[in-house]
Amino acid sequence: MLPLFLLTVFLPLIVIATLWRRARRPTGAWIATLILAAGVVGFSVLVAPWGMFGLPLRYALIVLFIAAVVRSLRREPAPDARQESPLRALVKVMLGITVGGVAIGVLRGHAVPPGAIDLSFPLRDGAYLIGHGGSTSASNMHHSHPTQKYALDIMKLNAAGMRARGIYPAELRSYAIYNATVSSPCDGVVRAAVDGLPDRRDEKRLAGNHVVLRCGDADVWLAHLQRGSVLARPGMQVRTGQPLGRVGNSGNTTEPHLHVHAERNGAGVPATFNGEWLVRNDVVRR
Repeated sequence: MLPLFLLTVFLPLIVIATLWRRARRPTGAWIATLILAAGVVGFSVLVAPWGMFGLPLRYALIVLFIAAVVRSLRREPAPDARQESPLRALVKVMLGITVGGVAIGVLRGHAVPPGAIDLSFPLRDGAYLIGHGGSTSASNMHHSHPTQKYALDIMKLNAAGMRARGIYPAELRSYAIYNATVSSPCDGVVRAAVDGLPDRRDEKRLAGNHVVLRCGDADVWLAHLQRGSVLARPGMQVRTGQPLGRVGNSGNTTEPHLHVHAERNGAGVPATFNGEWLVRNDVVRR
């Protein structure tokens, strides 16, 4: 986890400090530093897995970056300030554009594809972080899978703004979302329901314990449920908000979370939740 921490927190703090010390003049050096800082901080804020390190730290980076920009604009250059070498400035610009491009990809993931259906958010009582979601591969690791193109991976946040007590705790109950009640996101009919699989990673039965609902003309999957918790049965009529099971850790998952996706005729269907299009690192408060 050290490399991830360095990329998510330490490196942004370094470039913010560099921008803080940089005066607006010479202009070329300032612009190069600004592009580097904006790219690195943008990547961290939009792309990094903030459920690991806590949302308060994410917001602190945003505030520090804005403060550094304001400080550098107001700061007078030192009398002996030297122009930065063109090669050094070019390297800064290229690095900033490279990592910033991924952040822009996440921003592009906020574009709602046509034909989206609207569902009710399937979890209650708490703050939930979107681990993967959106309409681009930068915002959603599922985007390359035709049926799961617009899938969501949802985690719950604890009082510290983290998804768990620790980085990757072995105890499932250390994860805030474990055992959370999963409710039906629509009025519909249960197409399939699987229970009885253990709460551990299974790379063969990818969805683990799950429920598939027919919502209108689309099938909605709710996956990685807890063994013994599934209340739905094939053919059952369900109403929006009706409990279907509890979040577990079954199937192809590295930690407890809820996977949701909609599909129609083998193709992923975009879905909003209570009218909101959800993207990586969005927070839903219920």
